[in-house]
Amino acid sequence: MDFMTSVILIMVFVVIYVILIQIFSVLFRITGLTKEKASFQAISLLTSCGFTTGESEVITSDRIRRRIAIAAMISGYSFSVVIVSLLINVFMNAGNGVSESNHFWIFISFGGFILFLIFMQIPVVKRLFERIIEAIASIVLRRNNRENIITLLDNYGKDAIAEIYLNRVPDFMVDTTVIDSKIKEKYKINILMCKRNGKILDVTKDTIFKKKDSLVVFGSYSGIRNCFTKKARETKKNVIELIEEYGDEAMTEIQLNRLPDFLKDKGLYESGLKINYNINLLTIKRKDTIVPITATTMLQRGDIIVVFGTYTKIKEAFADKENEENVDKD
Repeated sequence: MDFMTSVILIMVFVVIYVILIQIFSVLFRITGLTKEKASFQAISLLTSCGFTTGESEVITSDRIRRRIAIAAMISGYSFSVVIVSLLINVFMNAGNGVSESNHFWIFISFGGFILFLIFMQIPVVKRLFERIIEAIASIVLRRNNRENIITLLDNYGKDAIAEIYLNRVPDFMVDTTVIDSKIKEKYKINILMCKRNGKILDVTKDTIFKKKDSLVVFGSYSGIRNCFTKKARETKKNVIELIEEYGDEAMTEIQLNRLPDFLKDKGLYESGLKINYNINLLTIKRKDTIVPITATTMLQRGDIIVVFGTYTKIKEAFADKENEENVDKD
């Protein structure tokens, strides 16, 4: 590959790299991260720089974010290898001399690259690009998700402004006006705006929300999540979702809506989870907090755990015949 081709390809791949950072930032924002955290995570993953343990828990504790992170890491590694290879090719061919015509095209390419970076920083263009990515990603998520999609727009300490896409209207709000639902009294949430079929509706005390409405709300972030996400107590069945298979073994995420008898009031070692079922417990998420795992740690109803072991043993430990229909293979 000649010098000129290598230089142009480097600029093309850097442009794609910049676009990928924007795309993955938007994807992380849709899953509920703030704009700053989403951008930081996207840049860290794509550049293979890594991130702090506290920040990594935000990614590893959520199934959708883990998938986005895997895609970002693979993309970042692939582009890094290509760009490094092209740079080596440039230096190897630099000694052969560069013609005046190549000087001209290099100047044009570099100028176009700089103009593109400036163009992408124009607020109107940047926001339009983000909206296009948000629209495409939201359609995909909404099509494959029965739960409400909560996008964190900004946070102020424990309070937050969030957008909620209603795939499912909470039970206490079905065919019920805002004032009768008592959402403000129950969850300390103020509903600022409602968008239905692309039109903005005035939210009054008599407004009734419907499926596929988009709401903008303000209040405690934990209150927002408790209000619009399906609570564990609504079902007595554990939800087992397959993350990855490795032959007969698998990594799975389990929402503990029902605590198996062998785990009740017992620490992990005493319960025999490892000895009797050969299951390794990897993470415990409890009310948006990662719980340290020790021999005496007790699992609780409502916990979301990630485990690794033989898939049949995982189902034997956490699912019964009635529950096996809820085991999802993604």
